[in-house]
Amino acid sequence: ECCEYCRSQLFFSCDPFVVDHIIPKSRNGTDELDNLALACQGCNGIKYNKIVAKDPVTNEIVPLFHPRKDQWNNHFVWNKDFTLMVGITAVGRATIESLQLNRLGVIHLRKILFAMGEHPIDF
Repeated sequence: ECCEYCRSQLFFSCDPFVVDHIIPKSRNGTDELDNLALACQGCNGIKYNKIVAKDPVTNEIVPLFHPRKDQWNNHFVWNKDFTLMVGITAVGRATIESLQLNRLGVIHLRKILFAMGEHPIDF
């Protein structure tokens, strides 16, 4: 199991993961399964009630990555050493920047797990 945003693994997390409302309840999101995602504490806290963000390339306001409606591989790839998520669409770039998916702690964990053969995991 991994965070559906930054792809951090629950098994290697020092904090429990939470259920994220993809569309927050404060923005009329529901408790239906298609609106719930598993998220690490970092992503959940940073995301808060965001549903859109600015693409750093085009400055266009776009929706954040939606784990139930979007395919990860359509919006993201890994860099050569699998430490950084790279956005290949406006949605991917905006989500990476807005949710800080390449924050330093996550990069360090990815580096260690890659060296151990534990990252990236298939999903």
